[in-house]
Amino acid sequence: MKKRILLVMIIMFSLVLISCKKPDNGNGNGNGNGDEEKYDLGGMDFVIRANVANRVDPRSEEYERMYRNEKLANIEMVEEKYNVKVKYLNYPSNASWGTERDNWIIEQAKLGTTDSHVFEVTSNSVANLATQNAILPLDDLIDEFGNEGLWAKKRGFGTVLGKSYVYDDVYSQAEEGIYYNSDLLAQYLGESRRIEPTKLWESGEWTWDAFEKLALELNEMLDHERGDSEGGAQYVMGGRTYDWLYPMVGTNGGQLVDNEFQSHVNSEPVMDTLNFLNGLYDVNGMWIDDAVMSNPVQQEFRNGNVAFHAGENWYLIVSNWWGDLEFNLDFVPYPVGPRVESGDAEYVQTKVKTEASFVISSAFSKDNIPAGYEDMYLHDEIIFKIWNDLCYFPEVDEATGEADLENIKDNYYSTRLLPFYASEQSREAHLDIYHLAQIDHFYSVTEGEAIYREDIEDAIRNGDVRSKMESLHSELQATLDAKILNK
Repeated sequence: MKKRILLVMIIMFSLVLISCKKPDNGNGNGNGNGDEEKYDLGGMDFVIRANVANRVDPRSEEYERMYRNEKLANIEMVEEKYNVKVKYLNYPSNASWGTERDNWIIEQAKLGTTDSHVFEVTSNSVANLATQNAILPLDDLIDEFGNEGLWAKKRGFGTVLGKSYVYDDVYSQAEEGIYYNSDLLAQYLGESRRIEPTKLWESGEWTWDAFEKLALELNEMLDHERGDSEGGAQYVMGGRTYDWLYPMVGTNGGQLVDNEFQSHVNSEPVMDTLNFLNGLYDVNGMWIDDAVMSNPVQQEFRNGNVAFHAGENWYLIVSNWWGDLEFNLDFVPYPVGPRVESGDAEYVQTKVKTEASFVISSAFSKDNIPAGYEDMYLHDEIIFKIWNDLCYFPEVDEATGEADLENIKDNYYSTRLLPFYASEQSREAHLDIYHLAQIDHFYSVTEGEAIYREDIEDAIRNGDVRSKMESLHSELQATLDAKILNK
């Protein structure tokens, strides 16, 4: 069946791939090896499906990622080198996000044909797509044709059961933290304590105990029963309970689901963190967490009535999230948990939520092509070469052997920290943890995500943490075994 579809594909694409060895100096970003094949793809569209096409297409005014000029040059080079037209397209309406998108990609892979060549997916979808054989492992292509500066961390984020399925130039950075209204702190604690959380981080004193002490002090001053006519109710903490837990598990040296898809939700570091948050939640007036699921931002925070809110930096560029806040916003990483403070574990930021991940459909597997016809079909090797040439990696840092992060961090500072964080200390604090994201596969089982999230929420709100996490562990591991590990 697939061979017949492939024969139809060649007619559809009307391609003649002409391989002719000739010197080529690459694209100036380390992608070229100086002696590459050149292909004439007949002016076909090279399609990259994206979450929001205009945000990843450097030719668009809405482009929001790095290295616009370098990527514009890469597009020009690729279109000439391969005789293609690079197009970034949105997903169709029936595959805009989540399970619907996964199913769309899976179905096309089963049919053996698709009109798209590179797919931006959520990192939480990679395991599902990989185990469904809908996307291709790229290890051999990365090793042979990939950029030598590819970060080990990035490769790890796209690895499922020992195989790498993701390749792109988006560094896996830590974006989460505690965002706080420093005007509110200054109003109630005094101007000298405006950015006290960040100063405590700076001095190595930002621990669970320090956070709890400050939260309790503020709770005595803020009025959660204040009426609307007086400005509205005030709270110390805001945001969904689980949004506080996920990154804080790592800052206490723990993990929810590891790279081998083993559950640790019943481990001591996780239960420590749940119990700590439950203790704060139990304090009357401490925490409002009733934001809607589709937008976890508390309106009370936007109104200036919440001191601390769990969040991510990108919230600041979305108008109906944290765009155009009318107060000074500052940042502090999550406090250091006792298992890290004692020196028993490493401080990282557990990254449960998704990040951009670019993959290639198994419909383009070279293994599906009849022997002797490899030069007559568009396949994964050619697609990977084109995509690699479109990516941009900084020069390799000799000290690390990976693409230099300093330029990336400088750009992040100037575009995402400087415009939005009120103090220089907050900007430096975020840069302190920039490289500390750690992949966690808690959301990789998409069917159970909402149920498991509710279990976390229930434990923080109502306690009885140990019994609830033992129950969740059994259910979650059974699902991981069935869906990912095929046990």
